[in-house]
Amino acid sequence: MRQANKKFCGQAIASDANQYLGVREKLIEIPIVDNRELRNDLIARIEAVTLKIIKQISSEQAPCISYFSGRNDISKLSTHKENLGCSVDPDSQVREGTIFFNDALIDFVEEQNTDNRDTQNLEKTTVDFAVKSSRKKFVLMMVIMAEVHHLLLTNTTKTRRAFYYDLKKETTKYLVPIQQYVDRALNDIANLLECAPWDLRLLATAKGLMAGNMTITLVDNQVIDCTIPGGAQIPQIISNIISIRVKAEFVLVIEKDAVFQKLLEENCSRFLKCILVTGKGYPDVATRMFVKILSEKMELPIYIVVDADPFGIDIMLIYRFGSSTLCKENESLACPNARWLGIHPSELIPIGAKTIPLTEADLIKLRSIEARSYVNEAISKQLSILRKGKAEMEAVSSFSKNFFTETYLSYKIDGQDYI
Repeated sequence: MRQANKKFCGQAIASDANQYLGVREKLIEIPIVDNRELRNDLIARIEAVTLKIIKQISSEQAPCISYFSGRNDISKLSTHKENLGCSVDPDSQVREGTIFFNDALIDFVEEQNTDNRDTQNLEKTTVDFAVKSSRKKFVLMMVIMAEVHHLLLTNTTKTRRAFYYDLKKETTKYLVPIQQYVDRALNDIANLLECAPWDLRLLATAKGLMAGNMTITLVDNQVIDCTIPGGAQIPQIISNIISIRVKAEFVLVIEKDAVFQKLLEENCSRFLKCILVTGKGYPDVATRMFVKILSEKMELPIYIVVDADPFGIDIMLIYRFGSSTLCKENESLACPNARWLGIHPSELIPIGAKTIPLTEADLIKLRSIEARSYVNEAISKQLSILRKGKAEMEAVSSFSKNFFTETYLSYKIDGQDYI
């Protein structure tokens, strides 16, 4: 192994008995959120939309809904593969603006929106039942709004996956060839109603995991112990968390579940005194919200480790700066203080990691990332080096037993070698 790798291997290993000495335990209590006002507002908005459509039909007009959707710098410069693997569809448009129906402003919504918005950079989206190409989309949006209305009235939730299977019956299966049709239509409805997609009670199936010296208490008094083997599931509804107790020095976000599990086997959370989190690839909303809470409420440093390839770097950037699909909601999702710990393209050759050429899909994603306004000089330099070849985390973690935990990560954190 090369000289830099030998330098990594020279790091001392702390004894297990002293793992948490000097680590201060933190406890935060989160007030229970009263969602009645938001629920009532969304119920009224859906009923206003429904009334407008009924009036259109009564006037012998084909029902038509229109709304403005804005795109920020992130989405303008991204590709359709931007959030491949996310719980939301990458092609869906992002809500920002005022709700219109056949260019007539709904009185109810006008009363609710007193702020002045610049509509010059907004895109108007129209879904017209009279147009054959948008007819199925219109019907699907109405079916979903009816379900959302019921969930809001009953103050309950349902997974998008379960709802997708509900629609696979004979009369509606033509509307949803795949689940992404539900995801896309739900985001369009969020645009229409001017709310976040997760406010609509149809939730993405939880997939993120967390592990370490941490316990979480939910509103129903359920306690989640994050020391269990394999890690604990991140709660699907983050607002259900009422308290978090944690004893750790930082949070380590890992791109892949396979590497996350390997780190658990290496006892990484105890050795490094950290909390491990994985979004299993592109993170869902719950994982991103949870990481943000650990950063802002618990005041824990966030380190991110991803593959040294364009899609890994894109995942890191989503944690830090947000996604194009939910650009308006990025304020409650992005974690700008997160640090890119690795794998940096610049360290692949020094540590002797085997690289492979970038594919055409990699190059498309790379060009998309390079064009984004928030990409700084340090990230840009790594992107330039990446053009010479990529490597997965496994190419580094498989050097030797416990190498990733006891050598690579320890060296990087102690030396503050992050971007």
